[in-house]
Amino acid sequence: MKLDDMELFVKVVEQGSFTKAADYCEIPKSTVSRRIRDLEQSLKTRLLERTTRRLHLTEVGEAFFHKAQQILQEVETTEKEIAQKQGDYSGKLTVYAPDCILELCVDHVAQFCQDYPDISLNLHSDSQPQHLMAEKRFDLQLNIGEQPDSSFIARPLATLHYDYYASPDYLAAHGEPQTPADLQQLSTLELAQSNPRAMAWHFPQQTLSLTHKYSVDSPYVLRALAVANQGICCLPTIMVSNEVLANKLVRLFDGQYAFQQHLYGIYHSRRYVPNKVKLLLDEVEMLLQARIDSLENGIK
Repeated sequence: MKLDDMELFVKVVEQGSFTKAADYCEIPKSTVSRRIRDLEQSLKTRLLERTTRRLHLTEVGEAFFHKAQQILQEVETTEKEIAQKQGDYSGKLTVYAPDCILELCVDHVAQFCQDYPDISLNLHSDSQPQHLMAEKRFDLQLNIGEQPDSSFIARPLATLHYDYYASPDYLAAHGEPQTPADLQQLSTLELAQSNPRAMAWHFPQQTLSLTHKYSVDSPYVLRALAVANQGICCLPTIMVSNEVLANKLVRLFDGQYAFQQHLYGIYHSRRYVPNKVKLLLDEVEMLLQARIDSLENGIK
């Protein structure tokens, strides 16, 4: 049984004839007759007694008519409630993002919550978020690098610049690399990711076999190890701006091998995006790139 056929049956009863129902619904009378017949066949009972002058509900038809009215009213109410929730700037909004991005967004998030007090933000940092994506346990995810799951929508929001850094004391003790090949003789520090390409070391037209001294899943721990003279790291410029200005870290290769990674907003569906998700995406896109550019320009 189709809901549309149930709705048409109610309209036939309310209008009093197939002809008037057909005119009201702007469909052929033959279509009305066929669909009511199909409905009766699916229910295995007669709902209407037809005469040349008027229609009469059978006993079963009258009971079905009242129940159908109730069901259609409940459907309409549910649709309105869903439409309201979809359009409201209210309710819970679950967001996952890397620590370094959440740190940049703190001021913007505080302002967002002040502007939209009926939205409750649940912010989570997770360096290995793929299981969350598979289970669809988020409204929005901010993700650096290529999106591994094509079933989600990825909207570019900002661009991050990566480069290679080490502490002055480490370079004084072990020598400063002049080419990427020199890294094979030095201690390197790897940021382990579930999406390895997101944080891969990029050297055009060169293939290096590097055995990293440390492999950690936190960019903050990686930065601390580099400051502690443990080796060479590859990190977003926004994460080391203070350390570079304080001469705790030095950029290598004169920036020759710096590269870019995009920050994406990941969500479930292009067609049915809640307004509160669209709103946060727009806010992040508008404000975050300016914040990133400000930090990066400060150490050029």
